[in-house]
Amino acid sequence: MTQLIKQARLSIVTLSTISAVFLAIASSNVNADRHKNDPSQAMIAVLSASSAHPSLGDEARTFDRLIGTWDCDYGFYGQDGSVSHIAGELKFGWVLDGRAIQDIWIAYPQSGSKERSIGTSVRFFDSRTKLWRVIFVSPAYGALVTVQGGLEGNRIVLRGDDDQGSMLRWSFNDIQANSFVWRGEKSRDSGKTWRLEEEHRMTRRSTQSPGTEMIRELAAGGAHASLGAQAQIFDRFVGAWDLDCDFYGEGGKTTHFRGSWVFGWVLDGRVMQDVLIDGDAQSRRGTTVRFYDAKLKEWRIVWIPPLSGNVITLKGGAVGDRIVLLGRDVNGSMLRWSFNDIQADSFLWRGESSSDEGKTWRTEQVMRLKRRSV
Repeated sequence: MTQLIKQARLSIVTLSTISAVFLAIASSNVNADRHKNDPSQAMIAVLSASSAHPSLGDEARTFDRLIGTWDCDYGFYGQDGSVSHIAGELKFGWVLDGRAIQDIWIAYPQSGSKERSIGTSVRFFDSRTKLWRVIFVSPAYGALVTVQGGLEGNRIVLRGDDDQGSMLRWSFNDIQANSFVWRGEKSRDSGKTWRLEEEHRMTRRSTQSPGTEMIRELAAGGAHASLGAQAQIFDRFVGAWDLDCDFYGEGGKTTHFRGSWVFGWVLDGRVMQDVLIDGDAQSRRGTTVRFYDAKLKEWRIVWIPPLSGNVITLKGGAVGDRIVLLGRDVNGSMLRWSFNDIQADSFLWRGESSSDEGKTWRTEQVMRLKRRSV
């Protein structure tokens, strides 16, 4: 996680020690039982998974061996060749029925700061491209990066681009049972030359329940104070909602499913994450990670559906008494997703697309939601 992380002195770092109010989670089932009556913990309960989904087959081994907690010596290389070090930790865990892995990168507070740096990645295997796709978010620094790749010999190599168009190469090297080295490299000449910007040395921490440590660390009891009034935009959705969803095809065909949508704060309250559940299929359709970008003065959203692989990014915020988010689909058409008629116990979500750059809009999806009583 290259320069984006370095600029923040570590935007790939994660979450703080959660207070005693967040109890240990022994498994996804125990988690669900324990928190089923706590709206602030409901999302964590349905996000967690105990192991990889069988459909992943041998691909699960690519990242499954990293599950647990790692002590980190983060190293950053300056333009002058100097190296600075920061201590922290890294946690991996399965989520979304075992179809994805989420991680949390933590850098401990530096001099003059009382808070740790925080970041998270969600990674899933895309069965169409036969690649692992990784979406990394660092809310404090407005970073949202996507890379993809997989095994290359004994390494895991992921490639993508940063916001300035430079090429990124992130790799897991020298992978052993109890150690590995993560490197972040950047190329500004289309891959002709590469500069090492980060080299992080990881050592496995011995713990009793490695599979549940990430999910325990992920949860937050409320919004971070830095969000101020912006927190209220999504804070009102925390908890579980029952939904009825209709999809409208271009040929007039309508399909329907019922399920639930569960929201909760994560990453010290800097991120609102959700899980969308198809009740008919009894499966998690995907997760949304949303954070407020203080520089852009907008909420940034990324929808991550492991089954379809159609990752969508959007931006937006409050428009009158609605929430409106704009982006593009995988084919380049404009998207407009909106929260409408928002009440304490109900709201309507609408998904629209435009193939003529916003001149006309077609409704593709409508979800009617009612708050689940506890």
